[in-house]
Amino acid sequence: MLVYLVNIFAVCVWAMVFCTGKKTVLKRTIFVVLCFAQCVVIAGFRYGIGSDYGMYAAGFFNMARTGFEELTYEDWEIGYILLNKIVGIFTAWPSALVMVSTVISLIGPFYLIWRYSTGPFMSVFLYLNMYLFYLDMNYIRQAIAMSILCFAFGFLRDKKFWRFLLIVAVAATFHLTLLYTLPVCLVALLKITPSSMMLYLFGLLFYYILSDGILNILLSKFHTEYAGSVFIESGVFFYYALFPILLCLGMVALSFYVKEIPRSLNVLIHMTLMMGFWQVVMTKHSLFERFSYYTMLFVILAVPEALKAFKHQLRDNLKEKYLKEMGSGAEESRALVRRVTNTTAVVMFIVTTAVVLLAFAYNMVGLIVPDAGVHGVLPYQTQNRINIPNIDGFFKG
Repeated sequence: MLVYLVNIFAVCVWAMVFCTGKKTVLKRTIFVVLCFAQCVVIAGFRYGIGSDYGMYAAGFFNMARTGFEELTYEDWEIGYILLNKIVGIFTAWPSALVMVSTVISLIGPFYLIWRYSTGPFMSVFLYLNMYLFYLDMNYIRQAIAMSILCFAFGFLRDKKFWRFLLIVAVAATFHLTLLYTLPVCLVALLKITPSSMMLYLFGLLFYYILSDGILNILLSKFHTEYAGSVFIESGVFFYYALFPILLCLGMVALSFYVKEIPRSLNVLIHMTLMMGFWQVVMTKHSLFERFSYYTMLFVILAVPEALKAFKHQLRDNLKEKYLKEMGSGAEESRALVRRVTNTTAVVMFIVTTAVVLLAFAYNMVGLIVPDAGVHGVLPYQTQNRINIPNIDGFFKG
């Protein structure tokens, strides 16, 4: 556990150096590159970390051994198979694939943060604390697909749907479940209104009434190995969905508070609501946990964007409120500016701190409650068996 806590602490240190004071592209780039590099080191040099590590290591060895003569393996997608074959040309050492897949799976999220985030520190912090980094070390195929999907966000936001679909198609060659994001482009066209948000509630009601019957029909024809499995018969504990649902509720409240919602935030609110939908769904059928991650990836943009919109609206509201209480002279105007600035700063500090603390608490639940940590990331070790000091027992008693 210590290695993950040190990783988060280092991000906080870099943020104090590069995310404060005057904002520049250089400072932003250095911050993102440093965070990316330390995550690559942790994930790329891991050994036996991730619940599916053994499966992927064995798969790589088998595919490297057969070369390009056979382009199928289990039910894995062609893109990931080709990646294994290409790496296998140079070595059959599974750790080489781990490093290559780590770089690929992390490049997308950190590009997304560098290119689009209005608050790089908050985005990186959420990425590390909302299990997305741990997912990269477990669901390798899905992590690569999600990384590729990151490059589609600008096209979705700007309504360039053919380019969005092209990137989705490429990403789906690593994990077919990513095709679920196709309806996202249709839903994201809707303006955030009370009626459009009600669609998610109706969807949940429909799901809870009919999901068992629908799944029985689908799994009798497709992926029959899941029929009657623990992934269908049981759900994920609700406390794993608590923080994401709180973020959803915050977005709903924000949509009523902010008078003008920009296009980018409109899309990101939809992404957050979709994440919340699947987080609730997974409490009944754990199979659908992975669906929530595709939209959770964009929540790391949504939260800082929402905080920015909230700050601007709060400032406007305070100006309007205090203007009625104070005069319009030069001295009164300066006092008004100081009062609005100070009040806004205090409120934003409280709200931002609350988000950070809740995100960190959510992370700690994932590291402490499961025996091997969420996604099987504990205890951490490297290929050279460099065992990181284990402090798990301190938390688990």
